[in-house]
Amino acid sequence: MKKKWIMLGSAVGISSIVMVTTGFSAMASTSGYEAYKSALKNTKTVQNVAVQAEAALQDNGAVLASANGSFKVSLDSKTASGSANVSVNGNQQALSFYKEANQTVLKSAASDVYFVKQENEKKHKTENKLNETEIPQQIETVIDALVGNLKDYVAVDTKDDGSKDISIQLDNAQIPTVVNALAPIAIKEATKTEHDGEKNDDAVQANALPFQEDFLKNAAPQLTQDIKIEHVSIKATVNSSNYLSHQEADLTVSGKDDAGTVHQVTLHLQANLSDYNLTKPETVDLTGKTVQTLKHDHQGKQEHE
Repeated sequence: MKKKWIMLGSAVGISSIVMVTTGFSAMASTSGYEAYKSALKNTKTVQNVAVQAEAALQDNGAVLASANGSFKVSLDSKTASGSANVSVNGNQQALSFYKEANQTVLKSAASDVYFVKQENEKKHKTENKLNETEIPQQIETVIDALVGNLKDYVAVDTKDDGSKDISIQLDNAQIPTVVNALAPIAIKEATKTEHDGEKNDDAVQANALPFQEDFLKNAAPQLTQDIKIEHVSIKATVNSSNYLSHQEADLTVSGKDDAGTVHQVTLHLQANLSDYNLTKPETVDLTGKTVQTLKHDHQGKQEHE
């Protein structure tokens, strides 16, 4: 079984990767590319930061899903806290979370139950090692090779205070061939509804979890034909201290579903970063609270503390 325990966390992680790697590749001129890369690496050195994030998904101009959240992240202590509000097809969910050294706590605004997942220490160390070494090197190597003539489309505006606004607008014809070739495969897979024998299990667990799993993915239309990227827009602000303070991305994709209905899907992502090295995540005291432990196989065990 390959279910994700925290769809919201997965969505945030995927969105971050899309924004960073797409933005990374987009900053292709010597000045803009190097400026963005320098700011990205410098931002990674901060010990803690506050993040305000937003996301919206539209299909043919109609809003299917939207989300906004506030997060406090401490990289040195490996802790985090935050809250998020998500609206999917008119249905709203509010969720708060607390990430500690050895566990993550989730709570829905609609329930008094605190869901707790214990971290696997060995897996945690392995993932940290990959995140800190192999993945950035691989991304940088690949992207440096792919930037090509994208440098002709980047715009860099340096302000009097030393801050920079970096942006790029790409239409279908300007997007690298390799991206256009791989995008339909990735998009088709990303919007596909899975049928892996877990449907009954999902139904049983639906009322037990503080959220409906895969609700963001299920909000998107399932594209299966004539898929192509229509437009990509990337904007980033680098402050005078050489930290990324703002990042946003817009991706427009067109395609058809199995019934032949044409869709134009737009994904908007935005994040504002602030309070570098001045942020302390919130903690939660579970004493006297109703706690339910989530195991790796998603079979919840009710505990009262």
